[in-house]
Amino acid sequence: MPGMYRKHAETIYNFQVRPDDVWVITVPRSGTTWVQELVWLVANNMDFKTAKDKPLYKRFPMLEISTHIPEIAVELIKINFFNLGNFQGLSDAVKERSWKTLDKAPSPRFIKTHLPLSMLPPNLLSTAKVVYVARDPRDVAVSYYYLYKMTSKSLMRANFTHFWEAFRRDLLPWTPIVAHANEAYEKRHHPNLHFVFYENMKKDLHKEISNVCKFLNKDYTAAQIDRLAEHLSFDSLRKNKNVNNTTSKDSEIQFIRKGEAGGWRTHFDEKMQLQAEEFLLTRLAGLELSYPSFPINEITRL
Repeated sequence: MPGMYRKHAETIYNFQVRPDDVWVITVPRSGTTWVQELVWLVANNMDFKTAKDKPLYKRFPMLEISTHIPEIAVELIKINFFNLGNFQGLSDAVKERSWKTLDKAPSPRFIKTHLPLSMLPPNLLSTAKVVYVARDPRDVAVSYYYLYKMTSKSLMRANFTHFWEAFRRDLLPWTPIVAHANEAYEKRHHPNLHFVFYENMKKDLHKEISNVCKFLNKDYTAAQIDRLAEHLSFDSLRKNKNVNNTTSKDSEIQFIRKGEAGGWRTHFDEKMQLQAEEFLLTRLAGLELSYPSFPINEITRL
């Protein structure tokens, strides 16, 4: 977990949930931004104007983002020793703890978190609506790697092989990824939880938009859903400055990358592919959870 999480874990666990909250929960790089934009627009009557004018991190802030900033960094930022640019609202999180800002925010609130259900308020599902997004861990690893390269100078030249080693050993923040997803998958039949796979969104975005509409009790025309699907295309999202945040204007690595399913194959050599298969077989063993791109029940029968 982020370095400051332990200090604030109890406060986050006891965060006051409201009945009209809508939460999106993911492991980083699982399609978080994509689904946030989808959920916000569905819940807000397809208000494309506000979505265009107001950054996503302000419309759909992250609960625990303040835990990313060490105390010493907070003090240095306050005296303008360095700045954080516009990346993911970190600058706002310095001024006030993110959970305090959310606690004072008007309803309805839209809240993003990368924490698993077990670290969130125990009354979350009985009180609010929650959308959980899961993605093939191999694709998450690749996308996570590029996020680290974008946000950490020490990793700009890092080798993906080394990053994969840390990922498969569950040494990165918000891992272990399969256990994280399984906590939500076990509750997938709860009326206040909508569980979606990234791969299914890539396969049939219109269908998944309709599913979210039903979950949030919203009814839209086919033309409105078509417009939302176009807005959510990756070409469109990459051009949307209020969604595609980068740490600097000249960043070579975009916050929203390719949006592919299965792109991991271009980064994994034969050894890593075998490691990834073993990783998934081991962690999915005995679980009902199975990724669309790794149907474990079919694989284990071979």
